[in-house]
Amino acid sequence: MSEKTSAAGRQPTLLTLQQAAAETGVPYTSVRKLVLDGHLPKVQLGDSKRTWVKRVDLERLIAASTAPGTR
Repeated sequence: MSEKTSAAGRQPTLLTLQQAAAETGVPYTSVRKLVLDGHLPKVQLGDSKRTWVKRVDLERLIAASTAPGTR
């Protein structure tokens, strides 16, 4: 099983900021800024300091940013 797929063969629900950057081709610093500015909700599990984002939130942000009339 690879890091990019779950046991059921699906893509993971949560992505690290580094994974989100790699999958979208957006610089890590830009993804981090989107999280810090509140444009992309963060997920922190328990007492972990590690930050993840939900794939669905990332896809939603991309769709909203590329929709006609957004610029």
